[in-house]
Amino acid sequence: MARIQLPSPRETVSIGKSTRGLDIELSRYGTGPVSSLLIGGVHGDEPEGYLFAERFIQDIREGAVQVPDHLTLYICPRLNPDGCSVDRRTNARNVDLNRNLPTRDWTADFTNPRYFPGLAAGSEVESEITVALMEAVQPRMIMSLHSYEHAMINYNGDCLDLAEAMARTNGLPPKSDIGYPTPGSLGTYAGWERNIPTITLEILRGQLPDDAYTQHRQAALDGLSFYRS
Repeated sequence: MARIQLPSPRETVSIGKSTRGLDIELSRYGTGPVSSLLIGGVHGDEPEGYLFAERFIQDIREGAVQVPDHLTLYICPRLNPDGCSVDRRTNARNVDLNRNLPTRDWTADFTNPRYFPGLAAGSEVESEITVALMEAVQPRMIMSLHSYEHAMINYNGDCLDLAEAMARTNGLPPKSDIGYPTPGSLGTYAGWERNIPTITLEILRGQLPDDAYTQHRQAALDGLSFYRS
């Protein structure tokens, strides 16, 4: 498994290279005892997520967003930089990274090429980095930023209360089921199999970046700082 050297507070480092050799970057803010992990850009054709993450980083750096004292926040804005660079869902080997994690329900079966899970569970370097990142950070919760025609707060694990706290701010419905099977997903790997509260924030597909950021900035901060121990 890949080994990750975590950044110091207010530092950004490369935690590995993508399939095509692009840096996968991780930033760290805060020094509190509770760690949360924010991930964007798992699907490169969902810019609503990675643009939000990058603006969130900018606001933290400029002081417009304050990281609470109890929190250490890690942000990986583009887990799939190859896909993000060409507006493609999959990585450079045409693998859907949110179907490739080594879950107990992983399957090689697929019908739509957009959801190609790879030739083996955890086969992709980006998936190895995801697993190693979770091991290094030991997050109290994880939030992954995506977009979908049916915007929602998809929660995995015992964290309905967390999803409801976010919903009070952004108005999206909390749902434990996105509506179709997702074998090999982060929600299954982290939320259901490892009991790490995991939120997949499905921003409305096509929403303008400014509107998405206005709607979800406080909700994201509320979710990331929800746990205090």
